[in-house]
Amino acid sequence: MATDKPKAVTLPTHTLKTCELFRLLAGHELLGLAPGEIAKALGVGAPWVSNYLPALAAETGFVERVEGTNRWRLGVPFVRISVTVSTELASAKRRLDEVSNRYHVPL
Repeated sequence: MATDKPKAVTLPTHTLKTCELFRLLAGHELLGLAPGEIAKALGVGAPWVSNYLPALAAETGFVERVEGTNRWRLGVPFVRISVTVSTELASAKRRLDEVSNRYHVPL
């Protein structure tokens, strides 16, 4: 009985660069990064940064310009996703600890 393997899908470069952008901006929420720093780290040209980041900000809010500067950081909607994940993981851990503690009580 042969099993059909799913066909490998290669993501478009644009999608991969966007994921790399999110990783790059993580940890720079206060000051953000300058467009030149972003372009160099991602290996893209300045036009990609100057065209793509404002469009991404306008359509998703996942990135935002640091007020009063030309620097970029993760946007509030993106950070809220990570806060939600963290909250849910903490809740799951508490529930697991409660179950575990019930089993550790001697008979």
